[in-house]
Amino acid sequence: MYESFKKYLIDKHLFSGDDKIILTVSGGVDSMVMLSLFQKMEYPFVVAHCNFHLRGEESDGDEMFVREYCDKNNIKLFVKQFDTNGYASENGVSIEMAARNLRYEWFAQLLKDLSFTWIATAHHQDDLLETMLINLSRGTGIRGLTGIAVKSGNIVRPMLFVNRDKILQFAESEGISFRNDSSNDDVCFQRNRIRHIILPAFDKLNPLFRKNALRTAGILEDTETIFEQKIEEEKKKIFEYDGQTIHIPISSLDKLNPLSTYLFEFLRPYGFNSIQVDDICKSFYAEAGKCFYSSSHRLVKDRLDLILTGRVNSVSDRFYIDKDMSVIKTPVSLKLDVLNVDSAFVLSRKSDVVDLDIDLLNFPLILKRWEGGEYFRPLGMSGFKKLSDFFTDEKLSIPEKENIWILYSGKNIVWVIGKRVDDRYKITAQTKKFLRITINTGSLYV
Repeated sequence: MYESFKKYLIDKHLFSGDDKIILTVSGGVDSMVMLSLFQKMEYPFVVAHCNFHLRGEESDGDEMFVREYCDKNNIKLFVKQFDTNGYASENGVSIEMAARNLRYEWFAQLLKDLSFTWIATAHHQDDLLETMLINLSRGTGIRGLTGIAVKSGNIVRPMLFVNRDKILQFAESEGISFRNDSSNDDVCFQRNRIRHIILPAFDKLNPLFRKNALRTAGILEDTETIFEQKIEEEKKKIFEYDGQTIHIPISSLDKLNPLSTYLFEFLRPYGFNSIQVDDICKSFYAEAGKCFYSSSHRLVKDRLDLILTGRVNSVSDRFYIDKDMSVIKTPVSLKLDVLNVDSAFVLSRKSDVVDLDIDLLNFPLILKRWEGGEYFRPLGMSGFKKLSDFFTDEKLSIPEKENIWILYSGKNIVWVIGKRVDDRYKITAQTKKFLRITINTGSLYV
């Protein structure tokens, strides 16, 4: 087993000489065999144990077992206790998902605190097969059918070279002690049903099922590599970046086949699922303005493009500009100068500069996002115009509208920043002093 383990680490290039590894050890046979194998390696490591308090005294017994083993073998140990039931109830997730979220959040924090390189889990070939079937039941692409990746972020899985039976045989032959988790026999959990009912049924249908499925997973992993390369090539051709905003031309998407697969792979990193992507495709020739949301991003179907942005800041955010301020950095970087109107004065015509009669302004001025139903008097007009109508005339997309900042004097709009000043605050023949506000380049949309 040790030689096979060592060969697997080398063949898969899992670690380098400078790597430091956190081993996740539950006390079960899989993780105890992994720990035993690492004890024979030269890589520096520590052990992390999670107590989820789901099995009463049994959970505490697992913790004590791992503590005693590490103490006896002079291994540095970190233990974290969780209120898993409380977390699941508070966040509306299953116990399985709660335990997963809690442990990986802690593992990530440990990596940061210890300045270690990898978190090693004891997932093995049977876990890979179970994950393949779980993903298949949920509906998945190539990525899900590969099962479990050897490396994913800072997570590494060095036991994927071996199955559960061989792990048990090795533990018995080497006298490696371990704890049995009674919850592994509870078929109320989806993974356990697959482990104890579905996989054995496949074995009866074909004794070579597990071997063939593992070979298929390996083939699909190579296929996924080629697939990802093609996706990235097309993404580089199509995506147009404007600061934090991404424009995806619909005309370019229309040339891709199969469209829904390409678009799903483009949008998946931003949290969109396959059902949403189907709806997005159907919206291509519908009226502009339809929005689609993921947990982190918003996609707008505009006239010619799909526009992808992060979630917009709250419209309630307000920023104040006092009369004596010369520079502000947030939310828009602005330079403010109070100047005299003299014979050398020339009114600025630039969109990123505005000149305002300072005696007409009430300080502090306010910077905030626009809200529906607001009016202002665009420079040169005698009447008022609805702000939303002004944006429509300017042909602004929804993300552009939401990213606009407005300068107010009291409740009155003074300047739609970067677009149009209000006629009520313009320089006139009676103006003695004026406030010149200049936008620092690249700071308009935040």
